[in-house]
Amino acid sequence: MKLLRFLVYAVLSQGIGAVTGLLLARWLDVGDYAVYTVVGLIMGAIAIVTKGGIQLGLNALLGKTWPDRERAAELACAAMGQRWKLSAWLLPVVLAIAAWLLYRNHAGAVLIVLLLALLLATWYFDMQSRVVDQVLLFANRAPALQALDTGLSMGRLVLSCALYALGLLGVLGATLVNVLFAGLRVPFVQRWIAREIPLTAHAGCAGKLEDSQYIGRIMRRQLPLEAFYCVQGQLVFAIVAYHGAVGQTASLGALSRIGQLLMPVGAVVAAYVIPRFAQARDGVLRRFAGWVALACLPAAALVLLAVTWPGLLLWLVGPNYASLGAELVIACLGAGFASVVGIAWQLLANRGLNHFAFVQVPVVLAWCAVAPRFFDLTTLDGVLWFQLGLSSGLAAAIVCELAAAVRAGRLLPGDERLAPHGGSTQ
Repeated sequence: MKLLRFLVYAVLSQGIGAVTGLLLARWLDVGDYAVYTVVGLIMGAIAIVTKGGIQLGLNALLGKTWPDRERAAELACAAMGQRWKLSAWLLPVVLAIAAWLLYRNHAGAVLIVLLLALLLATWYFDMQSRVVDQVLLFANRAPALQALDTGLSMGRLVLSCALYALGLLGVLGATLVNVLFAGLRVPFVQRWIAREIPLTAHAGCAGKLEDSQYIGRIMRRQLPLEAFYCVQGQLVFAIVAYHGAVGQTASLGALSRIGQLLMPVGAVVAAYVIPRFAQARDGVLRRFAGWVALACLPAAALVLLAVTWPGLLLWLVGPNYASLGAELVIACLGAGFASVVGIAWQLLANRGLNHFAFVQVPVVLAWCAVAPRFFDLTTLDGVLWFQLGLSSGLAAAIVCELAAAVRAGRLLPGDERLAPHGGSTQ
């Protein structure tokens, strides 16, 4: 019953979020939507790079120690301490890139300053309500957490509609709405966490040294992946910005909104699949293959819909992008491939199996060197093919990780090295 409730809330939350994004693509003019696309890209990048594998390390340790609440509190403290340190190093770099991208997309100086301030506010709220919310997933509070996100998504949609009706939406108004509802998430999450883990341990400690070191090791292994993931997304928009094609930036943003129709799949994996897969003690390889196979189904369905009924998907983003039929298919292929390999990597990495994240660096660099020989990066379809190929780096890392794990026996059924306390939790 909990799973059914969660699935309903996950589909509603992500579906409402996707509808809001699609409406913004229809409502904002091409110039404003290009700037809003950059803001959304940077918001995602900030959330990713300031986690830097920290969430993976936390999940790996929680999978070994749950339901020990005292240990969960210590682990949450250690994870947050590592995240603050990582943010201090990486946040200035991301904001500098954001300023350049906004400038190249014709945002004025005042607007750039305001948007950077809102990006900082988003980062602060994310720090208060993300990563540590993994404790709630292990505590089987996923339905409540997803219900909260559904309510916030609905509120965001309603407020966006109201601002549009009043003629006050624009890129600044849309960004303010996002920041507002990111902040509204914080008190709920913090109150629920306080019920699950000791407040005194969670609020003031820095975590045990060995926990911080373990999380730090996974963070450092994962950081190349996170950094390259963000660079990949920003690289595509940087290429477009370099050529000064604001219309292409808006088109990329609109097509990416269609790819977000796969977001409910990621939500189910993050909240339901990962906590259980992280605790699995037997049949690990079989479970991994099964979950990845299931992840392929919605990706294939989206590509099939783009081929057979492109008009429906293009109608969702409005008349400004109605002529992008061929580009739509490429974008959906890229979104589907990225979704599947992303889920596969998350399953492995949340068990602490992220030793080969560095493999994507030479693979992506090789792709960046080779792709311009085959694709014209001054055109939208060329940029989309280039973007699709960037996921090959993560796919190569997965292959290496699987080969090493199977060879070492870490994914074989019944491997007791995955169960330090003995027995199976499944």
